[in-house]
This record gives sequence, C-alpha cells and structure tokens, in this order.
Amino acid sequence: MTASRLARRLLPSPETLEQTRGLKWLGQYLRDRPWLWVAHRRRVALGAALGLAVGVIPLPTQMLMAAAVAILFRANVAAAIAATWLTNPLTLVPIWGLAIFLGRQVLGVHGPISAPKELALDWADPGSWWHAISQWLSELGAPLLVGLPCAGVVLGATLYVVVYVGWWAVIRYERRRRLRERELRV
Repeated sequence: MTASRLARRLLPSPETLEQTRGLKWLGQYLRDRPWLWVAHRRRVALGAALGLAVGVIPLPTQMLMAAAVAILFRANVAAAIAATWLTNPLTLVPIWGLAIFLGRQVLGVHGPISAPKELALDWADPGSWWHAISQWLSELGAPLLVGLPCAGVVLGATLYVVVYVGWWAVIRYERRRRLRERELRV
C-alpha cells in the first residue's frame, strides 16, 4: 500500500467531518478547498506538526484551533486534527515534564522542583473550579507557562521529521518492492 493511500485510509474525510458535531463547518469548507486535504508528504507532516504543537497547550478547543492553524499555514487539516489526539491524559505527565524542564532552561531557574499542592476541586460548586485550577497552575509557575509553547515547538518539529522521514521510507520500500517484482517477472 502506498503512503498516500495509507494516509487517506487513516485520516478522516471531509464527509466524516461534516457528520461530526462541531466540525460540520470544517467539512463544508474543505470540500471547496481540496489542497488542504491532499495526502502529500509535506502537507501531512506540517499538519501533524502544527496539530501537536497546538495540542500541547491545554485548551478546550484544541481540534478547532489546530484546524484553523493548519488552514492558515496551508497544511493538511485532517493530520492537524488527528495530531491533537496525541495529547491526552496518558501523555500529560511526560509532556508537562518536558515543558517544565524546557521552561526552567529558558528562564534559567536552578534548584529543586517544588511540587504543587493537590488540586482541590469542590465538586458541589462548579463555579469555584476556575479559581482552584488557576491557583494550582500558578503554583506550577512560570516554567510551565513558558515551557508549554517551547514543548509544542520541540514536539511539533520532531513529529514533522518523523512523519516526513517515515513517509519517505515507505515510498522507498514500495519502489524497491516493485522493482524486485519486475525483476522476478522478467
């Protein structure tokens, strides 16, 4: 299977997005702009990198933001949306650990890392959640806030290289396989 066929199989189609609540507008927008949906090595790699870079920053609208950034940079929108799924509760600790490390390096903070207090949410009063979360994040401090965009850039660039080189390797493997098949037929 070629790399572009594999990408088309794995990535959602504009029709699928039209049926997804909250992304219906995106499917309609993409139908008229196929260049944002083409499974091309550079566009898919850029879309994945942008999606991961946006996904690292904890926002409630990561997929919408990744789609908007991909449209702005003319990258593959499906890859950008799919890459935001790489940031999830299982990957939160390593990503935030990298972000705090990078933030401390950028800010020149040395010494031991102090752990924040436990996040105390009053489940009976949802109005108090924003204050509790903002207080907890402020205890994590400036290294996290500076490090999250830095981690997004580092992880996005890494994913770009991985997708680009991986796609290249698949293409090379397919070409060699076809050449071997031709030689066997002759």
